[in-house]
Amino acid sequence: MTAELRHLLVEMPIRIKTYDIDFVGHVNNIVYVRWLEDLRLQLLDTYYPLEPMRDGGIVPIIANTHIDYHQGINLSDRDVLARMWVKKFGKATFHLDAEFLVRGAVRSTAWQRGAFVDAKTLRPVRVPEGLASQMPSSE
Repeated sequence: MTAELRHLLVEMPIRIKTYDIDFVGHVNNIVYVRWLEDLRLQLLDTYYPLEPMRDGGIVPIIANTHIDYHQGINLSDRDVLARMWVKKFGKATFHLDAEFLVRGAVRSTAWQRGAFVDAKTLRPVRVPEGLASQMPSSE
């Protein structure tokens, strides 16, 4: 079995805050969505900064977010690490995978699907060449 390639990987250490916790004592669901946003911005900052993309009239949008909670993350958890990578690009779309680990053990996984669109018309446009060129062809 071949290990999954993680193209354009970014990692982000996370410190759990008291306001991240829900009434059950776990990290609240919406916090994971914020972490995914932070990871996407880090991915863009690292591989294709948002400002030049926006200056070129292109913006990324999210169409789907899916999170699987394997085991809760609690306030007392330390060494929390979030990872995100590009699974693949379509003509105008991107497919991202992510995971959240505590002391190296996966506690939750997520995926997001989105597209690049014209900032004025919101019509799909091709994945920016400066970003697509950093990824091996999946076709």
